[in-house]
Amino acid sequence: MNTSKKTDYALHALIIMARNKNFEYSASELAEIENVSASYLAKVMQKLSKHNIVSSSEGKTGGYKLNKKAEDISIAEIVEILEAADNVFDCLDKVHGCTIRDRCKIHAVFKEAYQEMLKKLMKTSIADIMYPEIK
Repeated sequence: MNTSKKTDYALHALIIMARNKNFEYSASELAEIENVSASYLAKVMQKLSKHNIVSSSEGKTGGYKLNKKAEDISIAEIVEILEAADNVFDCLDKVHGCTIRDRCKIHAVFKEAYQEMLKKLMKTSIADIMYPEIK
């Protein structure tokens, strides 16, 4: 089971923006804070903008900010936007697929587990993870 860097980068960028909701961040600023590739994060942010998770403004002082309240953005929504073709279980995704799906019981178990995971992530918003408790 895995998620891509896209999801990880997106969630961290959304947390940063949620903590400072009145501030617009450029992809470069977010990348610097996260210590990640600015060009890669820019592509992620464009996808989030396309799905109305964030709004973007162009120009020298432009940037990204949340288009919704942090409470209204579920982690599942982000996973579904960024991992649509690649499922967290390789045998379930649209890219890798599975050649023995019809006779494999593992497929059904993974599919059910994925659905349960999405239910949990649907109940968890960006606001829920903005200030994690360090144990």
